[in-house]
Amino acid sequence: MNEVYLGTASNLFEHISENAEYYRQKMLETTTSEGQWYKYTDRDNNSQEISFAGNRSANVELSLKIKGRWVPWVYVNDSTIENGGKGLFCSKNFALRETAMIYMGRKLTSEELKNNDFSKYAMADVDPCDRRRNMTHWFYLSQYINHGNYTVANICFETNLVAHYIKPLSEDMELFVDYQRPIYCKKCVEYRKVAGTTKLRRVETKVSAKGDIGNCNRCKPKTEKLLARECKKCHKKLCIDCYDYFQISL
Repeated sequence: MNEVYLGTASNLFEHISENAEYYRQKMLETTTSEGQWYKYTDRDNNSQEISFAGNRSANVELSLKIKGRWVPWVYVNDSTIENGGKGLFCSKNFALRETAMIYMGRKLTSEELKNNDFSKYAMADVDPCDRRRNMTHWFYLSQYINHGNYTVANICFETNLVAHYIKPLSEDMELFVDYQRPIYCKKCVEYRKVAGTTKLRRVETKVSAKGDIGNCNRCKPKTEKLLARECKKCHKKLCIDCYDYFQISL
């Protein structure tokens, strides 16, 4: 990478995004943990530099080489969510709108996307796991970010899968992103004929306005709750707790 991209994390990740396929392959082909501008260390073993092979369950930390100096960036540890598995945490303070990272992995085929043949870590058309759903690289650790609805999300990915912070964060705070996986109304089904075959299609929901309060048609609480989605056809509502349930259980 040309030295011009080492001035800021923003330049670094934007450059990787523009040459994503090249860097995906480069990361998989390398046999060392340290790249020209990134490295992984084991936080539980005196920050010893490690590679992915044989260490995939380590509490690993990613460091970036910015302006010739290694800067600890993010690290993996047990999530603050109960039974949430691993999560991703800040190694330093981050400002509002600062560039955070990029999401990397294997590019999914149109057939895999059509058949929902990808791992739970996939985002958009990128999957950090192979066809057997085994993780193949740390890929800058973005796949460890847990779901958080819009009330707690503090990071947002753009269409090029480069992320920025939507809230200022302090060192050791956990990162959360709203997965925004599609949710369908199971009661409102539509039937259509394709090449003489009748196919079923569930009606999509639309996002409720932030702050909307109402009755959830799934959990049917005794009091009104914060809403997240609404069926486009029957207009039944889904509260934010049920929305979270579907985001992490899909």
